[in-house]
Amino acid sequence: MSTPEISPPCHQQLLKDLHAELEGEGLMAPSRHWIWKLALWIPVFLASYGGLMVVPFGPWWLLLVPASAMAMLTMGYLGHDAGHYALSRRRWINAFWGHFTMSLMCGINFVNWRTQHNRHHVHCQEVDDDPDMQFGLLFSVYPHSPNWHKPIGRMFLRIQKWVFWPLSCFHWLSMRTDAVRALIERPKETRIDRFVLPLHVLLWLVLPGLLFGWGHAIVAYLAMSCLSSLMTASVFTPNHIGMRRVASDEKLSYLEQQITTSRNIGNPAVLDFYYGGLNSQIEHHLFPRVAHNRYRAMRPFVKAFCEKRGFKYQQTGLFEALASVSRHLRDMTTAFVTTR
Repeated sequence: MSTPEISPPCHQQLLKDLHAELEGEGLMAPSRHWIWKLALWIPVFLASYGGLMVVPFGPWWLLLVPASAMAMLTMGYLGHDAGHYALSRRRWINAFWGHFTMSLMCGINFVNWRTQHNRHHVHCQEVDDDPDMQFGLLFSVYPHSPNWHKPIGRMFLRIQKWVFWPLSCFHWLSMRTDAVRALIERPKETRIDRFVLPLHVLLWLVLPGLLFGWGHAIVAYLAMSCLSSLMTASVFTPNHIGMRRVASDEKLSYLEQQITTSRNIGNPAVLDFYYGGLNSQIEHHLFPRVAHNRYRAMRPFVKAFCEKRGFKYQQTGLFEALASVSRHLRDMTTAFVTTR
């Protein structure tokens, strides 16, 4: 189905109409869902991570790793919502819990992440301006990306389909590196995290190392961080990789750009906790300040809106979405090889 030929001003009105419809259904109202998530997952985080320190390595220890990784992932989701001011209409609440969940619990620089992520929303899938389209020196998600011109990038291009998921386990390293770099490069903006990020290291690595032994503490921290990173990749990468790319000379309305560059994941509602609302990526990109537990209820309205106006509402199952990521990485390898 082709995208309708409607002018951007009309798109603005259409988006307002959709917002009004969802507001009439009560789906734009604030939610306290995040409070009970904090009440549930902070104790899970503390109990499971503490268990990794005292339980001997074995089956029970291995069961605690996914519990602690899921708790860390959930902290990241809450920080994500705080970054979009979706927890509360009071800015200080979002700021406080953003620093608590993302900086303290996850070791990610909240202010720096928020800046980069909100830029992604504004420039979704734009080759030149979307930070999520840049995978550094290793991976390529669009033709003639910068790593095509670097020796290490060219090496990884030939194997990226096979190594993308294993290396996703170590994405937390780049996130921690970005966190420290932001403290140096943006000292005024990141002055809170100048104190909070060292607390993350103190609480989850130094103190456990002193109390339970450095080997035990380091292995536990690495296991939780690597699995949480892999979980994060399984949630975030299918949302946009392989979707429509926006060239620098393309001019799209906000409405068209957010719908046509995003993909929803179809899954049973009982698994929504794993996605933190990001399986409803279309709804999230249209209305990022909405509490994520509202998105599933929004889907029928947004889908009907898209079908009525000729926009393709793209939704697929998780395994198909993950497979599409691998196919896209393979296609980029093929595109590179054909240029040699």
